[in-house]
Amino acid sequence: PMLRRQCLVLDVLGPIAVSAQWVDWQNQYPYTGHRVYSHTMHRTSDGNLLLCASIHGGWTPGSGIPFEDWAIATYLVKIQPSGDTLWTQRIDSIKPWAITHVVDLMDGNTLIAGTAQSSYEYCGMGVSALPMAQLFALKIDQAGSTLWWHQYDQPCTRVLADAWETPAQQIHLLALDTQQPNIMIGYDPPNWFEHHTLDTQGNTLGMTTFQQADMYYTYQHGAPAFDGGRYVLASVFDTIGQNSMFVQLEKLASNGTPQGAVFVTDTSYLTPLDLITTLDSGLLMLMSPDYARSRLIHTDTQGNILWDRTYLTRFQEVVALPDTTYLAVGTHGTFLTPNMREMCVTLISSAGDSLWSRMYGDSLNDLGSSLVTTPTGFLAYGTKDMYSGWVPPRLFISEDTLGFFTQIARAGSQALSLEIYPNPATQGITVRIPSDQVLRDDLLVFDPVG
Repeated sequence: PMLRRQCLVLDVLGPIAVSAQWVDWQNQYPYTGHRVYSHTMHRTSDGNLLLCASIHGGWTPGSGIPFEDWAIATYLVKIQPSGDTLWTQRIDSIKPWAITHVVDLMDGNTLIAGTAQSSYEYCGMGVSALPMAQLFALKIDQAGSTLWWHQYDQPCTRVLADAWETPAQQIHLLALDTQQPNIMIGYDPPNWFEHHTLDTQGNTLGMTTFQQADMYYTYQHGAPAFDGGRYVLASVFDTIGQNSMFVQLEKLASNGTPQGAVFVTDTSYLTPLDLITTLDSGLLMLMSPDYARSRLIHTDTQGNILWDRTYLTRFQEVVALPDTTYLAVGTHGTFLTPNMREMCVTLISSAGDSLWSRMYGDSLNDLGSSLVTTPTGFLAYGTKDMYSGWVPPRLFISEDTLGFFTQIARAGSQALSLEIYPNPATQGITVRIPSDQVLRDDLLVFDPVG
């Protein structure tokens, strides 16, 4: 398992805007003659970073149109933490709509999963010119070689909500069914989700379908629970009732069985973009009502709202920091002022207050997609110049520091204590070692047989 050291933090930050201390604009990754769009960044088990992106078929100089056609290939870039490229891979067999989950597998390889495009069939009505969303899973080794990939086609649209591996080395994909009941061809209640269980080669071992009447699902995101289960956050459209939109938070067992649901009826939530567990054993939901704003809702595990805040940035991802604050990355700005949308990283307090925001870009409409933390700060990942039309969109990363120091006060002569516990908020193992100095800590881990 990945081990993380966690110390107590003295919070000395105020609600101020600060500029980046260091940005490396040389770490840009173009694909000649095509548009490239960022999806997510993940630190793999070898300590390097995997950039997941899609290649699109064409780009017209000066057009300013971000999506002139659908994705034609998956684009993977493996980089060192310094930003130096280790390898790139183009995979034409997978045409991704969204690459949403990267899982470090127990055998040392990497699972990449998301929603792919394929020929379109809308609840029995075929329209050949449109894409239909379906699940895909790709397994690669640390050198980028494809071990296998599968697309799991089902009638009507399926969108990946969550992906994980169990101790038995079975891969699980949770797919939400986004089909809309069509009264003209007869009402068929849509499935709420399909739970796919795969073997180590990606072959389907079984699929369980769960149904809930009168609704279909649009956007969604899953997260691990502290007790080994899962949570799924999804927007729901009630087509038979009042045609209203609301948000559902569902608790699942570790095998994907529903345990209960909480409904949020505020229609301004609209689009769930991320969901994480927090250090206080709660949940943080990231939603967006439009392309320029975000809403963070901190709840307990029963769905009771602890705080609810709106921000003037379209965040795409949020991570929990060891001192109970949060980092969020996204895009700040609107289309009303030309070329003024920039990647934005915001530090948010445990109570939801915005402590500071930092912009990364050069007025060429730079969109933020994902981030990872480092020992001294973070790396932010996104698409550069997505909407200008004068420069082909390309991937870029920027590195920055968090701007505060961690230290811990020794409580008199009290003996040092060591705490080790799983932490789904960081998807790793937390090791808490009281210390008042910079030092190297080695932890020896034994398997069950010693």
